Amino acid sequence: MAKKKELGYEESLHKLEEILNRVENEEIPIDQLTELVNESMGLLKNCKSKLKGAEKKVEDALNEMEE
Repeated sequence: MAKKKELGYEESLHKLEEILNRVENEEIPIDQLTELVNESMGLLKNCKSKLKGAEKKVEDALNEMEE
């Protein structure tokens, strides 16, 4: 089974913007809307994880500079 490529922050954000645009501008069947909401939740979690990781790296770098 092929492993899914993990999206970067910018890619996830772009996909979220595409989904939002579709939801705002199209009539989407409820089943498809549910799938889009679930996909959005995964993308948001990915963005949050990437931001936390970046924050940790910055904090570590700053702490290292203080030593």
